[in-house]
Amino acid sequence: MNRFKNIGVLFMLTLFLIFVKFIPVTCLIKTVTGIYCPACGMTRAFNHIMHFEFIDAFFQNILSIPLFILIVVSIIMLLIDFIKNKFDYIPKLLNFFEKYYIFIIILIVTSFIYNNLFSSLLI
Repeated sequence: MNRFKNIGVLFMLTLFLIFVKFIPVTCLIKTVTGIYCPACGMTRAFNHIMHFEFIDAFFQNILSIPLFILIVVSIIMLLIDFIKNKFDYIPKLLNFFEKYYIFIIILIVTSFIYNNLFSSLLI
């Protein structure tokens, strides 16, 4: 059962990176409310990262580089788990999130504030 979960997560993360690369996305929250969400600019930032334009990515969304690294590391770790037939990465990741959820919430709120204070950069 864990094998199927890992394959599913691996597939979704890989599909997400492909989706971000080739399909333009608009923020539903920004469209409806006019307020930038914590993830606004993330698609553009990921495109910048894929072109090694890290400073531009940072200005699009301050969380883009750490999130991109987390996604790439997760893909690699899930592949390693799959090859070893040992499925312990997802429980470790969930344990990390459970342990540091306050820090993660602070990062998300910081991104929300940053996106709305410097919204002129998110063109």
